[in-house]
Amino acid sequence: MRKIDWIKVILVVSLFGNVELFMNHKHVIRNQELKYELLNAYIYRDLAQLEATIQYQLDNNWKNETLVIQKLDDAIDSIILHIGMERDDDKEDILWKLHDYMNEFKVGDGNLDVSLNDKQRADYIYLGEKLRSNGWTFNVGYDTSWDIFASKVKEFIADS
Repeated sequence: MRKIDWIKVILVVSLFGNVELFMNHKHVIRNQELKYELLNAYIYRDLAQLEATIQYQLDNNWKNETLVIQKLDDAIDSIILHIGMERDDDKEDILWKLHDYMNEFKVGDGNLDVSLNDKQRADYIYLGEKLRSNGWTFNVGYDTSWDIFASKVKEFIADS
C-alpha cells in the first residue's frame, strides 16, 4: 500500500472513532437528563403531596396529623435518594441544603405516631404556605431540568 492509502485508512478509522465518541457522549448526556427528570420529579411530587397534606389537615382540623409527618419523611427520603446518586459536588450541595431545611421541620424521634402541638402545627402551616408560594404544588406545571429545579430550591430555602 502506498503512503496516501494508509493516510486515507487512518482518516476513515479516525472519523468512525470520532462518530462513536460523539454518539456515546450524546447517550451519556441523555442518561443524565433522564436521571434528573426522574429524581427531580420524585422530589417535586413528594413536596407537592406534603403541601396538599398540610392543607388538607388544616381544612379538616388536623384529624390525621401523622400524615403530614409521613409526607415530610417521604420528601426527605426522595432528597436523600437524589443526593446518593449525585456525582456533582455543587448539585449535591444544593440538595443537602434542601435536605437540611426540610429536616428542621421533623418532629419526634422517628416514630410517626406523634401528636403535634400548636407551634409545630404553625410551623407546618408556614411550610405549606412556603411550598405553595414557591410553586411546589399540584396546581402548577413544573420543569424537571436541573437548572429550573435548582433555582426553585434556592428560592425556597433562601427565605429561611
